[in-house]
Amino acid sequence: MNRQMIPPPAADLPAEVPTATVPRRERLLGVDVARGVALVGMMAVHAFPTSTSDGTPTVATTVAAGRSAATFVLLAGVGVAFLSGGRAVVQGRERTAVRVGLAVRAVLIGALGLGLGLLHLPGDVSGILPFYGVLFLLAIPLLGVAPLALTGLVAASIALGPVLLVATADAGLPGADAATDPTPATLVQDPLGLLGQLCLNTGGYPVVVFIAYLGAGLAIGRLDLTSRRVGWWLLGAGAALAFAARVVSLIVLYPLGGLAHVTTQDGAAGATEALLWDSQPSSWWYLADPAPQSYTPVDLAHTLGSAVAVLGAALLLSRVRVAARLLRPLAVAGAMSLTLYSAHLLVLATGVLGDRPLLLFVLMVVGALAFALLWRRWIGQGPLERVVATVAGVARRATARLLADRPSAALVDGQPRPIRPNVLRGAAQLLRPLVVAGALALAFWGGAYVATAEDVDDTISTVEESSVAADLPASPDPDRSPVGVGALPAPSGGVIGDVERYCTLSSQIDDLDTLYPDQPETILRQATPQLDEIGWAAPAEIRPAVLLAVADIRAEGGAPAMTAPDAVALVRAEMSIDAFEEARC
Repeated sequence: MNRQMIPPPAADLPAEVPTATVPRRERLLGVDVARGVALVGMMAVHAFPTSTSDGTPTVATTVAAGRSAATFVLLAGVGVAFLSGGRAVVQGRERTAVRVGLAVRAVLIGALGLGLGLLHLPGDVSGILPFYGVLFLLAIPLLGVAPLALTGLVAASIALGPVLLVATADAGLPGADAATDPTPATLVQDPLGLLGQLCLNTGGYPVVVFIAYLGAGLAIGRLDLTSRRVGWWLLGAGAALAFAARVVSLIVLYPLGGLAHVTTQDGAAGATEALLWDSQPSSWWYLADPAPQSYTPVDLAHTLGSAVAVLGAALLLSRVRVAARLLRPLAVAGAMSLTLYSAHLLVLATGVLGDRPLLLFVLMVVGALAFALLWRRWIGQGPLERVVATVAGVARRATARLLADRPSAALVDGQPRPIRPNVLRGAAQLLRPLVVAGALALAFWGGAYVATAEDVDDTISTVEESSVAADLPASPDPDRSPVGVGALPAPSGGVIGDVERYCTLSSQIDDLDTLYPDQPETILRQATPQLDEIGWAAPAEIRPAVLLAVADIRAEGGAPAMTAPDAVALVRAEMSIDAFEEARC
């Protein structure tokens, strides 16, 4: 036989699969190879900077940004399909037991991700494991959904998820603009903010769009992945989808004028390269942006197609004996990706070799492959994988025992109930996850506004009253601040409320922000003189808003004793500043 597989030890069997009803299966080499490729891609994205000194994207960004995370989540969906029986989906109490095991797995992985959030990773590195936990929970009601209905869910997420992200970008919802990884303290102190950060944070891995990758993987996992024909279909269809998405983006951005609209509205005319590789939601034209991790429909379709093509290519290559032997180290690393992904975050948190990204990347990859081979040879399943599988397996088996004495609705006279096609049932399966997701979104939205409305009004009133009450002297006292947002030094020159000087300072700060994207520490260090002066130069009508914006920049840059202002108040302040600068600057 040409099909190559890794024969795992007994400990490698997914503990969640009820062995009484689901036949024992060996690990597909191609799936683990694809997972290993995604792991290496994540390491590259995290080790190398996003762009070079002239603003162009690095090779790591061009090749792996967005695609590696998409492949990771797609394969998570494939794994969930395997855990629930693969092509022969478990039924009745067996499915209930699998659901409990999957819920426990989600909690364990989410808790691990929150713990890794305490590492204070570099500013451009965001851990994916907390998002994984939520995605696994959302996979529970999808276990019995037919592949065709899953395809509809994927299409709906690609089409509507980005619209939701753009619509909520300036809504000031709790946690949606969080710049740091969540921690256990976030869960306890701000659970609503944590939900917003995991579902709507465009700087991380928002669940409202990543559910598309998970659903696609779940549908693919129901196919016969040992078939050569399926491998070719995945490779061809994935490549075609990725190519078509880029073509659509080019048509909308250039012949239809989308790029001109975005750059004009952003005030970034001429900054095309930066816009296409490091963009933020600004208008509905943004939905045609192909930037990695912009989570627009074209980006989602392109990265989904790339992930499917990678899986198809890995499945096909694994059928070639020589290629299978060469790819085995990558497959072994892919089989313990949870352990190796967590380990590489620990390495990044130390800051070692931060100024030598190529050496850091090579050492992380070589170390991961060597560790995986040695651990697999002498011990077996990866350490974190074994812990998660063991605990989830205990929960699954306990549930199965509790339900053992109850008759299964999936059995008729001791035999499996035949599955009959039913259009209404299929439609219900498609609508069920969408209705649940919509209800959760509405509940989150309503709770967010109720929880923050009074705080927002109090924040705005406090800032405005402080500004009015602060009677600035003709010769400013360096120890006195117009508002209580940190000490504000007196300007070394210029006049209080000098519009021309304010516009100059604002332009200089904006230039630094463009030059050093996602580097708040660098911006704070180089813009300190401008930040010290701009509050005094700002006209009285926008001074409270300017001071809030300055406080936010200092907090993001890690200034001592600075806390970020309220998100909604900050959004209103930025709108006031934008309106003033458009009219006066």
